[in-house]
Amino acid sequence: MFLTTLQQVAILLIFILLGYFLRKKEVITDGGKKVLAALLVNLFSPAYSIASLSQQLSFSDIAKYGIYLLVGTALTLAVIFIALPLAKMCGKDRLHRNILKYAFAFGNIGYFGYPVVGAVFGEGMKALMILFCIPMSVGINTFGYTVLTEKINDNAIGQTIEKKSIKSKFRFLRSAPFIGMMIGLVLGLLPIQMPKFFINLLNLAANCQSATAMLLTGAVLAGVPFLKLFTSIKPYVIGVIRLLLIPIIVGGALFIVHICGVSGEIFQTVFRLSVIVAAMPVGMNVVVYPESCGMDSTEGAKMCFLSYIMALGALPLVFTVMEMLAVGMV
Repeated sequence: MFLTTLQQVAILLIFILLGYFLRKKEVITDGGKKVLAALLVNLFSPAYSIASLSQQLSFSDIAKYGIYLLVGTALTLAVIFIALPLAKMCGKDRLHRNILKYAFAFGNIGYFGYPVVGAVFGEGMKALMILFCIPMSVGINTFGYTVLTEKINDNAIGQTIEKKSIKSKFRFLRSAPFIGMMIGLVLGLLPIQMPKFFINLLNLAANCQSATAMLLTGAVLAGVPFLKLFTSIKPYVIGVIRLLLIPIIVGGALFIVHICGVSGEIFQTVFRLSVIVAAMPVGMNVVVYPESCGMDSTEGAKMCFLSYIMALGALPLVFTVMEMLAVGMV
């Protein structure tokens, strides 16, 4: 388990460091960062959503595994509810709080979670996790997109927010990630078999997402002296909350439900999936979404970088405790 986590973290960190040094050498310019962010938001992310949802979702799956969708919806609402007061407590200003709302609510399930779960728990658990996380994907592309792209202007007194119109509140409806997600959901539910050519095309674009997001994160971090990435206390605190406190809250709540008499294989799987999703490191959209709108994403990039390093020790610990507790739930 430790070796699998180490390998996945190493891949992430190598690409982040490549992005860092390529930006330092001006191979990736400021304009290049904007291009990477635009490609992620407008091409690679929608392609990933269409490819994964169209191939993983069907009415038969909903009929068979509907309980996981219901629990996934409940978990999504719960982590947002948990994230809001935590962000208010830890955030120094509105912009920082918005980043924390996303960081505490949504871990890196796509770039990091699915590969780790597939390697540690098998492809069957990975397929269930993809289904389980559909409600969270909806939350990421609606609530998450909205808070990370909220325009906040600095003035002499403090920070002000652009006046919220109905159009601005629902701007996610016009975003490429949301549109891609909806297309994927529709294609998955309709009895339509896409030609292999289009599936291969989508998969090729989707496979570009992870490396591009990590290169962008490293390029953003290049604006910070390397040693200073490790000297600020707050990112460590945020990492502890993201990697340990939130899975403890989620796992503890479900363990209390078990003590009250709920058990069985389905509950055991729900427990595992919920803890795994809650324990993921900070999602890279805290860099991608703000950067695509021309906003400063440095704070989000620092959170990402340190949370992946901390995940090396935290995830094996969380997974080990989770398995010890899950054994008696059948």
